[in-house]
Amino acid sequence: MEADVVLEAEKLGKVFRTYRRKPGFRGMLANFFRREYLEIRALVDIDLTIRRGEFVGLIGSNGAGKTTLVKLLTGIVAGSSGRSTVLGVPSFHLTDGQKRKLALVMGQRSQLWWDLPALDSFHLLAEIYEVHPARMLARARSFAERLEVADRLDVQLRHLSLGQRMKMEIIGAFVHEPEIVFLDEPTIGLDLVSRETIRQFLIETNRREGATVVLTSHDMEDIESTCRRLVILDAGRMLFDGDLVELQQRIVGERAIELHLEPGSRAWTPDLAAELAPFGARLVRHGPLSIVFSVPASSAQRFVQHLFDLFQVRDLSVERVPLEDLVRDVFRARSLDVRGAAPVASVASGATPNP
Repeated sequence: MEADVVLEAEKLGKVFRTYRRKPGFRGMLANFFRREYLEIRALVDIDLTIRRGEFVGLIGSNGAGKTTLVKLLTGIVAGSSGRSTVLGVPSFHLTDGQKRKLALVMGQRSQLWWDLPALDSFHLLAEIYEVHPARMLARARSFAERLEVADRLDVQLRHLSLGQRMKMEIIGAFVHEPEIVFLDEPTIGLDLVSRETIRQFLIETNRREGATVVLTSHDMEDIESTCRRLVILDAGRMLFDGDLVELQQRIVGERAIELHLEPGSRAWTPDLAAELAPFGARLVRHGPLSIVFSVPASSAQRFVQHLFDLFQVRDLSVERVPLEDLVRDVFRARSLDVRGAAPVASVASGATPNP
C-alpha cells in the first residue's frame, strides 16, 4: 500500500439483517418461535482509495449508503464483506492511539456536552485525545476567531444557535490535529452566512494542515465549493469517482465560452484558427467585440488562460452547469449501466442477526 494512501476500501459491502414482524397475536407468537429475516444490502462492492490531503465529497440520495460507508471506514461498524483500512490498519480493529488520528462530525449528533460551555467541552476532549491544554486552547481560540464565534466559547451549548453549535462541533473535531476528518451533513439546517463561513474554514484548514477531509452533504453548494473530487453513491453502489471536471466532461462534454473584447483591441481573424486546435476548441460565432467558442470541459480552464494571452479581454463568461444537474444526469445515464442495489432477500431462520 502506498505511503500516502490513508483510506482504502476493496469490495466493501454491508448487509443489515432485520426481521419481518407479522401482525396480530398469532403473528407475535410466530415471530417468537420462528422469525423471517430480511437482508438489506446497504453497500455493494465499494472500491475506494483516498490519499493524504484530499478533500472528497460523498454524495447521493437518502438511503444511498453514505453514512454507512463513513461508519465502516471509521470502524464504528464492521463490514459484511471485503475490507477497509485506515492508515494501513483494518478499520474495525483500530487501537486507541490510531483512533486519535480521526475525527467525525455528524450534523444531527453532538460530541460536545449540552450543559457545558464549548470551551469546557474542548478541555475534556483535550484530556480524551491527550492534547496539551495550552495547545488545545490556542487552536480553539484561533478556530473560533475564524468561525466568528470567539465571543461564544464561554456560553453553554444549549444557549447557542444551531449555526453556532455546529461551528463549535467543527472546532471540537479539529482541536486534536486529526489526520482524517469525516463530516456528515455538517451544514444541515444552517443559514447561508453560516454555511459559507464553515465552507471557507474547511477549505483553509485542509490547505494549512493537510488533513484529509471526507464530506457528505445534500447541499450541492457545499460539495462544489469545497471538494475537487466527488464520489457518488446510489442504492449502495458507486456510480462515479473522479473530479468535477471529469464529471462535466462525461455528462456535458463541452462548455460555451463567451468573450467580450476591449474597444479597439485585436478581433477574431481566420489566421487565429490554428490557436484552437491544441484545446479541441471550435469557433461558434464572432462579431467586432465578441467571440463565442465551444471547448471540451477538460480543456476549458487551459483555453481560458490562453485567451487572455491572445486578446484584450473586458469580460468573459463560461457556461456553468449546476452540480445538481450533473448528478441528476449521472443517475439517469444509461451508459453507466447501474441497476441499483440487489433485491432485498428474505430468509426464514431462527439464527441471531449479524451485527
